Amino acid sequence: MHRLLQRQIDRFLNGTAAMPPGWDGFVAAVSDGYASADADRLTIERSLELMSEELTERNAALRRELVERQKAEAQLEQLLSLLGTTLESTADGILALDREGRTVRFNRRFTEMWNIPNEILAFWEHHQVIAHVVQQLEDPANFLATLDHLCHHPEAEHYDLLECLDGRVVERYSLPQPLGVESVGRVFSFRDVTARKHAEDALQREKEEQRVLIGRLEEAHNQLLQSEKMASVGQLAAGVAHEINNPIGFVNSNLGTLKDYLEKLLAVLAAYENAEPHLAPEARAVVGALKTEVELDYLKQDILDLIAESADGIKRVKQIVQDLKDFSHVDRAEWQDFDVHKGLDSTLNIVNNEIRYKAEVVKEYGRIPAVECMASQINQVFMNLLVNAAHAIPERGVITVRTGCEGDTVWVAVSDTGTGIAAENLTRIFDPFFTTKPVGKGTGLGLSVSYSIVEKHHGRIDVESEPGKGTTFRVTLPVRRQHGDG
Repeated sequence: MHRLLQRQIDRFLNGTAAMPPGWDGFVAAVSDGYASADADRLTIERSLELMSEELTERNAALRRELVERQKAEAQLEQLLSLLGTTLESTADGILALDREGRTVRFNRRFTEMWNIPNEILAFWEHHQVIAHVVQQLEDPANFLATLDHLCHHPEAEHYDLLECLDGRVVERYSLPQPLGVESVGRVFSFRDVTARKHAEDALQREKEEQRVLIGRLEEAHNQLLQSEKMASVGQLAAGVAHEINNPIGFVNSNLGTLKDYLEKLLAVLAAYENAEPHLAPEARAVVGALKTEVELDYLKQDILDLIAESADGIKRVKQIVQDLKDFSHVDRAEWQDFDVHKGLDSTLNIVNNEIRYKAEVVKEYGRIPAVECMASQINQVFMNLLVNAAHAIPERGVITVRTGCEGDTVWVAVSDTGTGIAAENLTRIFDPFFTTKPVGKGTGLGLSVSYSIVEKHHGRIDVESEPGKGTTFRVTLPVRRQHGDG
């Protein structure tokens, strides 16, 4: 019997051992009920025990997860604080957009850089922020087009410079904002680089000035070499002219004396011829035969012609020597009053060998005053222009030299009927070492040196050319030198 049922029966029967008749079956049934209830209770208790253990484990897991989440939230909060501090402490203006291109964040530097007012900051309205930025730019359309392009190409990076109406230059750099393998937005950084840009521009200008200065120094060096070369040639020419002058002088003198002697001898011979009829027939026949043999009549005429031709040759040599001296002006290297026509004539004589086989020279001289200049240098300009004119004529042509006066300036024009100069070369013909001549035919310094000489005289040199028809160089010089010229 179940112990609880036995306790209840004992209490009911007051401890008597006898049980009323007929109760055995009933008691057995109730005892079975108690036993079954015990079994159910044990099952329930075991189930509750298992559930309690499971809940305890779940609570422990939840507590651990909660602790970890709290740590993660603390770390995230710290990271967000660090990112926020970094965002605010950077010198760049930062603007963050979402994947739809709407404003989600910007830092204080961004608002200061673009002077965004508080009424716009209060609502963070994207279009108002962008509109306020755009109205400060010189090219707002390009800014908006680039922004639209980047929003439709989330993987693209971008860099450019923004020029502001107030003169500032802002550097813009943009990178996509990735989340895993996807882009969830875009970050723009803006940096004021006005000072750096000005410094770069100044540095570039300085480099360009240095390049120009180096070019001028190189040009000056080359022109100095060319001038020294011309001075050496001039000194050599003057020396040769001086050395030639002495023998030419006594040859010319001797020719004059020889002419006098011959004229006297011919006079004596004429007297003998007048006396010839008075000779004996035999002597007259001998003299006549000798006169015929030596062709006396031809000799008398030819010897005078030879003397005249020799005198003319000596005169021409003297003129060439004088032209060399006039061209070089070694003995007069300072500023002087210069007869331009005489300088042109002497230069034409000097370069005659370069010209006579290529061109006919036509002179059209006007009435011009003397020019105060460095004569040897101006002659060098004339020589360069005349030689270039001859070289520009492929076979046979005409070189025309004109002069004239305009106000207080004198001009000299040298024209040729040569091949002309291509339009793309007209701006370069005065550059040092630039030449259109074949290799070995020119140094490219002639016109450069000429330009420098004319510029030093405060003049100018102009050129007109048409391919296939010819070229004209016109040199204009002031009649009197400028104050302060050495």
